[in-house]
Amino acid sequence: MNARLPLLICLGLGAAGLGIWLATGLLAGEAPAPVVAPRPAAAATLAEPRWFSSMPEAGAARPGPGMLSAKKAPVYGRNGRVIELGGLSIAQYIGTRIAAARSGDARAAYEVYQAESVCAANEDPVADYNDPAELAAFQAERKELSALCAGISPAQVQERLGFLNLAARSGNKAAQIDVYMEGPYGRSVDLTQNPDDPIVKQWKDDALAYLKQAGDQCDHFALALLSTVYDAGQITERDLRTSMAYSIAAAIPRKKPVTQEQLRDRFGEELSADDFAGALALGEQLGKQACPARP
Repeated sequence: MNARLPLLICLGLGAAGLGIWLATGLLAGEAPAPVVAPRPAAAATLAEPRWFSSMPEAGAARPGPGMLSAKKAPVYGRNGRVIELGGLSIAQYIGTRIAAARSGDARAAYEVYQAESVCAANEDPVADYNDPAELAAFQAERKELSALCAGISPAQVQERLGFLNLAARSGNKAAQIDVYMEGPYGRSVDLTQNPDDPIVKQWKDDALAYLKQAGDQCDHFALALLSTVYDAGQITERDLRTSMAYSIAAAIPRKKPVTQEQLRDRFGEELSADDFAGALALGEQLGKQACPARP
């Protein structure tokens, strides 16, 4: 187990899985991971400009006790992506970007989100470790990251989601995927409970739309997530035909198309012959839409 990756859960694709994808890509034709409740974002996700009201002013950040200025090990955000802090504490890093983020700079907003997500990940439950040595190493690193997050309040950790949504609305593919990964409340939520919750409803609509936007930018991870989403049926109605189509589309950017045999093994038992043929055609259409051939 890589103890440096946060413990994000999202319909069976966690941060560790995202970290692996960033390094190697998803395996073509691989069946989706088991479906579990996603880890979602805070009510602040859907709030208006109030969401950054308690963020520190630029230049207000001070080094926290035990700041890891000499730390050389990679620092990961909650999504498994490495964050280059440049030897700064989280508070200092945010302090150099908060003014731009508040003014609507999408890049600065996403960087603030990423930094705050380190502290969010550090509050996630500890996974079960079979090896006591691995657990001890994880706990030691968590202690170091707690020092790195010194001075960051729980309100700021939750308010990261407003900056994330700002970046997603600007078309940032990574942010659009992260909206889905975070979910509606920034913690593990059973989506079968309180189905009429307006925040959950809005998050479902936003998450699906953002994944489609990212997929239409030829992002094969977003396309693969869409396949999982339509198979799971938790944020939209289950549609195995569309799930198969996105599975086909997701393989196109990687230039490792799935075979009909692989598709039949995964989808054939639940799709009629007509639906299977329709999914093949839809998958080709979605792939061309997402990744149009260059002249």
